[in-house]
Amino acid sequence: MTNEKSSLGEKIKRLRKTRKLTQKMLADGICSQSVLSRIENDLEIPNVLVLKKICVRLGITMDQMMFAEFNEIHRMQRFFEKVNNALIHQDYEQMNALLRNAQIANQIYLDTDIQLYFYYLGTVQFFIDQNPDRAINSLKHSLLLTYTENKKSNISPIEIQILGCLGRIYADTNQLKNAEHYLSLSIQLTMDLPKEHANFELSKIFYHHSRFLFLQADFLGTIDSALKGVQWAISKMSYYYVEELLQITGAAYEKLQEYERAQFMYEKAQSVQMFAKWCIPFLIFEPKKSTFIV
Repeated sequence: MTNEKSSLGEKIKRLRKTRKLTQKMLADGICSQSVLSRIENDLEIPNVLVLKKICVRLGITMDQMMFAEFNEIHRMQRFFEKVNNALIHQDYEQMNALLRNAQIANQIYLDTDIQLYFYYLGTVQFFIDQNPDRAINSLKHSLLLTYTENKKSNISPIEIQILGCLGRIYADTNQLKNAEHYLSLSIQLTMDLPKEHANFELSKIFYHHSRFLFLQADFLGTIDSALKGVQWAISKMSYYYVEELLQITGAAYEKLQEYERAQFMYEKAQSVQMFAKWCIPFLIFEPKKSTFIV
């Protein structure tokens, strides 16, 4: 083995191949394929804008690209992918087991990795430790690494998820003013997010928001927010949180005494697991009508 550091071009090439991207796929909309080839072969240095776009497409930060070695980047990405997979499946015990690994904690040094660590830690502290104060502190620490209230551009999906998680905890601890602030902000930022940065995991933001509105007896607002969340998930070819969103929509219709619509939503919610399992896409219609409601 050699201790020689990888060049920028070598890192880009190896990460591209790891992501199973061709040069044409990586270069699309960023630079010409010939320019990317020259960059990968260390014959040309990309300008900051081009490098930033390459990093976004490769799913890493510019800090990671410039300062970390490929094996380091890949190892930490694999670790956080495992934690995030547990989060997606709401397996908080598995998240807890992974995060309590002291060796991993001591090897995290990039701001973006530290942010992820404290986001996941705050989630565990709330759902496993049932300690909302510690969870809020961890989540706020996570946000401070990259986010300020005045930040208007380059908002990341992770920052939005952290804001939404804070809103959820504030709602569950009856801190309604803070809950409304963080949940409304997370919804607005989600809707404003550039299409290339949006992902299916943000469906959860709509659930947190609609759940808060339901608890405030704003049933029309609940339906509007929840169905936007269903639409968001389906647009991302995902069923993430769709069952929960349909359930809360049904509950809101029930509160409004619109029992036929409520029953329809409950039935759709029950069918989601089967549809998701077999990857069969579905569309939601109003009962006995042919017009979309999402």
